Amino acid sequence: MFNSCCKLLAQEKVKIAFFESASAGYLAYRFSLSPYSGDILIGSLVSYDLRVKENTLHISSELIEKYTPESMQVTVEMIKKGKDLIKADLYVACTGLLKKGGSETKEKPVGTFFYSIYYKNNFYNFRRIFKGLPYIKLRQLVYYITQDIEFIILDNKKDNLTNKK
Repeated sequence: MFNSCCKLLAQEKVKIAFFESASAGYLAYRFSLSPYSGDILIGSLVSYDLRVKENTLHISSELIEKYTPESMQVTVEMIKKGKDLIKADLYVACTGLLKKGGSETKEKPVGTFFYSIYYKNNFYNFRRIFKGLPYIKLRQLVYYITQDIEFIILDNKKDNLTNKK
């Protein structure tokens, strides 16, 4: 899935940027290993610490307090604010609970990830729960994000072809 996603991004000339929290740069690292990385990867901003979200991305402390740092609302806001810092065609933001010590609850256990993909002026938001050791969770995260990116790009391409007829 990962290789086909990177190949599709390159074929469609789509540049990707990441705003990462729980994944701590792992998404950008994985994409940098692709043979297509020079054609697709713009970069990543890692906001593992809350202060980076507030001071660099300018996400309001009120929003973070209301929804927690690991939430869909904060994840979407990372893209909204980050687009001014990094220019790309497709953005992925990710927050979550890789291990204990965040805002975990019974409803939001360790292993919960929120990620948002922004492409062609649309947000696609996902909440997934992964089990296993941290590196296993990160591998699962990459798998699902690349699968969702492929679907979004192909779906947009199909819509463009349909609209041209």
